[in-house]
Parts: sequence; C-alpha cells; structure tokens
Amino acid sequence: MEYGQKWRQHRRLFHQYFNSSAVKQYKPQGRVYAQRLLKRLYDEPKNFARNNRYLLGANILSVAYGFEIAEKNDQHIEVAEEALIAVSAGGIPGSFLVDILPFLKHLPPWVPGAGFQRVLRRWKVSVVAMKELPWSNAVVSLRLCHTYIWSLMTDTNNLVPGEEAHREAEELSKNVAGVVYADHFHFDVFFVQAMVIHPDVQKRAQADLAKVVGRERLPEFNDRESLPYIEAICKEAMRWQPVVPLGIAHRCVANDEYRGYQIPAGAVMLQNTWAILHDPVAYPRPQEFMPEKFLKDGEINPEIRDPSVAAFGSGRRTCPGKHFSDMTLYINVACILHTFDITPAMDAEGREIIPEPKMTSGLLS
Repeated sequence: MEYGQKWRQHRRLFHQYFNSSAVKQYKPQGRVYAQRLLKRLYDEPKNFARNNRYLLGANILSVAYGFEIAEKNDQHIEVAEEALIAVSAGGIPGSFLVDILPFLKHLPPWVPGAGFQRVLRRWKVSVVAMKELPWSNAVVSLRLCHTYIWSLMTDTNNLVPGEEAHREAEELSKNVAGVVYADHFHFDVFFVQAMVIHPDVQKRAQADLAKVVGRERLPEFNDRESLPYIEAICKEAMRWQPVVPLGIAHRCVANDEYRGYQIPAGAVMLQNTWAILHDPVAYPRPQEFMPEKFLKDGEINPEIRDPSVAAFGSGRRTCPGKHFSDMTLYINVACILHTFDITPAMDAEGREIIPEPKMTSGLLS
C-alpha cells in the first residue's frame, strides 16, 4: 500500500489496538495460551514448532475475531499458514523473472517465462481467504451467539453509523484484522533451539525463575522486571536468528542520497536486518547465543542496542504488532523454562544429537 491517507488510516487503527499500552489488555489471554502451550508440549514434545505456531495463531485469532479455534487442523490456521508460505516465497524482490522483466505479466500463462501467473493465482486464493474467511465466520458467530465476546472485529464493526460509511469502516477493520495474523513473529522456535545448544543458559534462567517465582505457581507478567536474565534471553532470541533477515522491501519515493550513494526514485530498498543484528561491534561474538551481552551488573544494559529496533523493521512501517509479539515471547519463554527441561534428542545408542542451526531461505526464516 502506497504511503498516503489510506495507509495512515490502516496504521492508526492497528496502532490503536496494539500499541504498548493497548496490548496490556491481552495479558490475561496471553497467560491462558501460554498454559495451553505447556499442555501441548507435555503431550507432544516432539511437535514443538508446529504446536507453538498453532497456539500463537490461536491467540492472535482470538484477539482479532473473538472465537476459539479447533484443537487440531483448524481451517483458519491452515489458510493463514498457506498464505504465509506464499508471502515468504514471493516476498523477496527478484524471486520471479517478472520482478526484473515486468512486461511478462501481460503474457498468457502458457508462454515460457510466464508460468509464475499460475503460482500467483493459487497463492492469491490463500491470501484473500486469510482476510475473508475468519471475518465472515466471526460475523456469523456474532449473530448466532448471545454472549458478547470482545475482539478487534466486534469493537471496530460498530464504530461508524450509516451504510456507506459502515462499509468503508468494515473494509478498513477487515484489512487490519487480516494482517494481524501475518504480523506475528515465531521467535519461540529459535529460543528452544538455543536452549538445546546452550544448556548453561537454560540452567541459569531456571535458577532465576526458581528464586523469583518459586515452585507453587507459573511466572506472571508482573515478574518480568525481577527476571532480567529471562528478558535478556528474549532479546537474544530476536537478535540471534531474525525472523525476517532482509526486512520488508521498501520503494524509494524520491531521489535520495546516503553517504555519497545516489538512490533513484522507484528503487527497491532492503534493510539487511541480519547484518545489523550480527554486527560484531554492537554485539561481540554475534554467531553465539549469549544473553549476557545485554546485561550489566545483573540488570538490562541500556547502552546495548535493543535488537527490536531492527528485528521488527524500521521507520514508519516498523511492525505495529511488535509489542504484542514481545509480550507473548516473554510469557512463553518464562513458562516453558519454569516447567520443562529442554534437552537434545537421543540416537539409538543413547547419545545426544546436538542440532545445527540450519535456517530456511525466503522472506521469512
């Protein structure tokens, strides 16, 4: 969406429900879904990545639309996962020949070099369904259910009276709700991988949790300030393996200059998030998972660059869901470490299998 009034309206609405103050209302729900994740991990420890994505998606869909999803194989999650695969594969400029030769978009799909059209048509179905399916189901549920459940959808669907104004407001709300799911970040998976490789980090975190939280309850959000090492683990999870290593493509709207480099209007710009978060000057030994780099005298060191300034993008289009993602990451990390030991798998002879971090390519890592 080009920068302008329409973009600002969408951004304003997203910010209204997901700014640093607004996300506090989702803390009770965050605790509930963290506990559900613990139950899933207990029942299916080998399916961590899948269960993490499923429960995080369930949490976000509940905030956006106000309904509970199915325990397994929910159609909303499946459609959204397919759409995210499309975004990841096609989101890097140059992924298709048409990015370099735009005239190919006018050719029939059977012409050599125009086969991308068939792929894009299939992807479009999932991307459109990610927006339309949960909204329409939420509308039906709202009409059939006599109990009012708050959500972004129910809150924004009654803001503007008048038929035409209501249609415009509904489309705005539908667009924002639809992108909420696509906007969440799976840092939890990288955290688990890091704990397998660095058991010393895990033991120190568990010692802090035992001291602050005790053995009679699960961690709460109000424990966060007393758990700086958990906070440091969350920051290091963002930095170590950024979810969007090259950021989101931006278009330069006017001729510009940066440190002697001429940037023409229309040029596609990519933020090298990976390089920023693996800068050895800002983060010594950047390839290693070391939460200690964010600490000084047992507290978070404000002099160390917060990885969220790059991990969630930058500028006017920085990820508006970053506060929700940060909040969810903390409660999941704290609850998992307080409840479980994360250990390597064993081979047939009982020896530990230490995994090597091998990340996928594409827009999303």
